[in-house]
Amino acid sequence: MTAHGERSRVENRGLVEMGSDHWLDALLGRVPHRPAALATPPAGSGLRPVPGDRGLPFVGMGAHTARYGPAFLLALMRRHGPVSWWRAFGRRIVAVSGPEAVQVVLANRDKAFVSGWPSVIGPWFDGGLLAMDAPRHLADRRLVQAAYGEGAVDGYLRLMAEDLDERLDRWPVGARFELVGAVRELSGQITARAFLGVPYDGVGKRVVDAAEECIRAETALARVRLPGTRWHRAHRARAWLIRHLGEAVPEARARAGEDFLSVLSRVEGFDDRQVALHALFTVIASHDTTTAATLASAYFLGKHPDWRERARAEAAGAPTRDAAAVDRLTTLDLVVRESIRLVSPSPILMRVAARDTEVLGHHIPAGQLVSVCTGVNQLMPELWSRPDRFDPERFEHAEDRGRRLAWAPFGWGGHKCIGMRLGMLKVKATLAALLRRCEWSYPESYEAPWRFTSLPAPRDGLPTVLHRV
Repeated sequence: MTAHGERSRVENRGLVEMGSDHWLDALLGRVPHRPAALATPPAGSGLRPVPGDRGLPFVGMGAHTARYGPAFLLALMRRHGPVSWWRAFGRRIVAVSGPEAVQVVLANRDKAFVSGWPSVIGPWFDGGLLAMDAPRHLADRRLVQAAYGEGAVDGYLRLMAEDLDERLDRWPVGARFELVGAVRELSGQITARAFLGVPYDGVGKRVVDAAEECIRAETALARVRLPGTRWHRAHRARAWLIRHLGEAVPEARARAGEDFLSVLSRVEGFDDRQVALHALFTVIASHDTTTAATLASAYFLGKHPDWRERARAEAAGAPTRDAAAVDRLTTLDLVVRESIRLVSPSPILMRVAARDTEVLGHHIPAGQLVSVCTGVNQLMPELWSRPDRFDPERFEHAEDRGRRLAWAPFGWGGHKCIGMRLGMLKVKATLAALLRRCEWSYPESYEAPWRFTSLPAPRDGLPTVLHRV
């Protein structure tokens, strides 16, 4: 291949472009866009209507969203600009992409936008920071912040380290297994111990299983509480979780442990139900997003032996029982940052227009659901050199510095994820423990088929064979 050919070859094509190799890609490629304006701006406002695609009746472009994720939204921006809309399963959704449009919505200087998560994923996060708006969001955030202090985080990491060693020693060696399920279970095991102070083999597993019922319901199309439906099971699971966690709060406070629930229970200003709701949100959000980030990082480490060996050499013999020790794993930090740039655990942030407003001169009507596409920013060639490439050194060279909202996998501004640091530490500690024990790799020809129905994960389960080092 010529030097020019090397430069032009697209890497990680499935993450930056909509596919064309599968029969389903060919079928989706035949769906007509059917361009249309979202809504007529008020007379004399000087605003423009939001352009976008209707797609198929009812389904719209929903199947494209689920299959291609940010790559579809990137293509939508290319067709219609940084403020556009698409229809998905009966809903019209405005997409804002690019630094300027994203900042307008997230800065929310005129207080025109409120959280859109409850209307999208359901009531599972009610009472948690994600579903709150000012002024309650700010008040609760200040109180919850006490559970994320450096001393508290060190305590969580000590509990994680104890479970990581034991659990990873049980993983199969020399036999093919699906890494997606294994990482998800491992995250649940760590969550039970470090966040709830209970062993996974018992009530901890029941808590994690109930939380996963809520996670599965986020993508339910039939949102009716009929027995046997995903929606009904999730409502029952959440009711049990609130009841169980509410009863566990006084016990957690009395034992004065290092786990998240114990620490949060000692924060003055919350009653037991508020502690339970914030703990429930933390369990669901941390479990799901760190699973996605760990999978993406493990995949790219398996694809890039140079980075895998560099990270292993750094992790060898290094303790990961406190934040300072994990922070010294600078290679893993670069790897994780680049991995969640390419495969963002939360590539969109949902908002709703509380009243008629505008974004970059486009009319946004009251009640309109808005998807803030931070994951698109992370793939834009206008913001990154060769955004299709896995290149952790771009963060070593601070390529994201001075490029506003180029990298924002944890949100931005007042609603930036409060658990960002702890989540990164959890992912890096998990990967370091795995690297110290095992070797794994994926063929050069293999490209993980990512799905985006909920948080991203390979559709094939990411078949993996581990070998002891």
